Amino acid sequence: MTSATVLVCAHNEEDYIGDCLESILRHKPSAGLIIVVADRCTDRTVDLAKKQLERSPSLILRKDRLNWRNSISENLQLGFSRAIGDALVVVDADMTLSPNFLAIILPQMDRFAVVSAIAKTDSSRSVLNRLISFWELTYTISPLGEQSCGGARAISIAALKAVGGFRDVYAWESDLDLRLRRAGFKVKLDKGVVVLHRRRMTLARSIAYQIQAGRARKERGISPERTLLHSILRMRPFVLIGYLTH
Repeated sequence: MTSATVLVCAHNEEDYIGDCLESILRHKPSAGLIIVVADRCTDRTVDLAKKQLERSPSLILRKDRLNWRNSISENLQLGFSRAIGDALVVVDADMTLSPNFLAIILPQMDRFAVVSAIAKTDSSRSVLNRLISFWELTYTISPLGEQSCGGARAISIAALKAVGGFRDVYAWESDLDLRLRRAGFKVKLDKGVVVLHRRRMTLARSIAYQIQAGRARKERGISPERTLLHSILRMRPFVLIGYLTH
C-alpha cells in the first residue's frame, strides 16, 4: 500500500485551513504525516492548524522570510524536505477533498509519477464564484487548455527526487510535469477525481491569477500566438497582459 505525506502550504488562510484539514483527516486510508508550511502568517492560521492536528502525526513549519522568487515553490520544497513515505500529496489550503480522494489517487502511484485532480470553484461563495463555475463548464465542450490541479495532486517522492525536487518557477506544476515526462515518467490527470476550490473570488484576485498564468506561459516558452489564442478563446484577457509584461 502506498504511504503518503500530505502537504498544505498556507499564507494567512484562517478562513479555509480548518475545512481543508478536516477533509484530509477524515480519509481512510489516512495520511502517514500531515505537514503545514505556514508562510509568513500573521493571522490565526498556525493556531487553528495546531488545534486541528493535535491528535494526528503532523508538522507545522513556519517560514518567516522569502528566499525564493516564487513563494509557493519554496514552500513546496521546504515541505518536501521533511516528507516521508512513497507519495507527496499537495493540497491547497483553500480546497477541500472528497472523502475517497486518497483511496482513488494513491493506488495509481505504481503506474504514474503524478496523479492530479480537477478543481471546481465553489459557486456558493460569491457572485463571481458562480460566474467562474459556469465558465468552467465550457471545458466539457472544449477542453482546450484544461490544466491539472497543482493544489490537489499526488507526486511520487522517488520520481521527485530523481528530477531534483521543485524549482523556483511561476507554474511549478507544469514545470514538474514537463521535467518528469522528459525523464521518462508518466503523469495523469484523473478527471474522475474532483476537489472543491472554496476561496471567495474577487475581481482583483481573478485578474492576478490571469496575470500569473501569463507569466507562467512566457516562462515555459509558449508562443505569443498561442497565448493570444488562449486569451481570446478562454475569455482571459489578462493572461496576454501577464505574458507581454513578464
